[in-house]
Amino acid sequence: MMHLDPKLFRAFKAVAESRSFNDAAEMAAMTQANISKHIRSLEEQVGYELFIRTPKCPVMTDAGKKLLQHIKNIEDLNSDFSLEVQSDFSQIEGVVGYAMPPSCLLSPHFLMLLERRLDYPKLEIDLTLIHNSQVFDKVLSSQVDFGFVTEKVDHPRLEYFSFCQEEYVMVAAPNCGVSEINEDNILEYNFIEYPGMDVYFNFWRRHFFPSLHSVSDLSVHFAGRINSIEGAILMALGGLGISVFPRHCVQQYIDSERLEECNIHSTVSDPVFNHIYIIKLNTCSQPKRVDKVISWFMEIAADKHH
Repeated sequence: MMHLDPKLFRAFKAVAESRSFNDAAEMAAMTQANISKHIRSLEEQVGYELFIRTPKCPVMTDAGKKLLQHIKNIEDLNSDFSLEVQSDFSQIEGVVGYAMPPSCLLSPHFLMLLERRLDYPKLEIDLTLIHNSQVFDKVLSSQVDFGFVTEKVDHPRLEYFSFCQEEYVMVAAPNCGVSEINEDNILEYNFIEYPGMDVYFNFWRRHFFPSLHSVSDLSVHFAGRINSIEGAILMALGGLGISVFPRHCVQQYIDSERLEECNIHSTVSDPVFNHIYIIKLNTCSQPKRVDKVISWFMEIAADKHH
């Protein structure tokens, strides 16, 4: 690894990110032939294949994943060294990548982050909106610096920070009769599915109907499916069915009476809350720019708590 040519890293990173030699050429402003040439040269220097070439897309090998982490470590060291030389924390620069479920984008935290970032014009934010389970994969493979998740999964390489709590509510258009839902008729209703709804529904069901052990998101009938939470809210507003959302995503429609909230008449009267966590790898130190952004989020959460 001591004889790697850093000039070859750009091609490798482009293929790793795009998962396509053709797209990597455009991303790296190189020809596809040069992309392939640079990858072959790196593979000769490492001594192992970095990608398995398949008809669908190149698949990164274990050696490729380790090289990607090695390159990231070098870039982070260079960034931190630059900060130490400048002795000016306001000169933080570079990319901070993180991932979170799409519902988090509808909370006020993201706008508050952008406001703080104004003091650091050279800091770039690379945000990926993906399903909760995919956030774990992104963090573990070092494709992002940290992530937000709605549940804890035991893993020796992961570190968790409690960020905040969010409340889940079942809502529908006023003509859907969501207020009449109970343990006996819940499976008679039409639901709306979107990425993340499974997590929210199962939390909601376990809280309000703990005796329905066999009922989950797989049990209900879906009258509509869509790949965005914003679209699912529009479906609910249009009367297509009911669904469970984080309260912060739909409170404005509840207040304006365009959506009706399901108020369960049962022995359980408390609302259902779930913890949101920030996760990152605990196996290596983070660059200062990443620590800075995480500290912003923790400060934002503390301010809102008080």
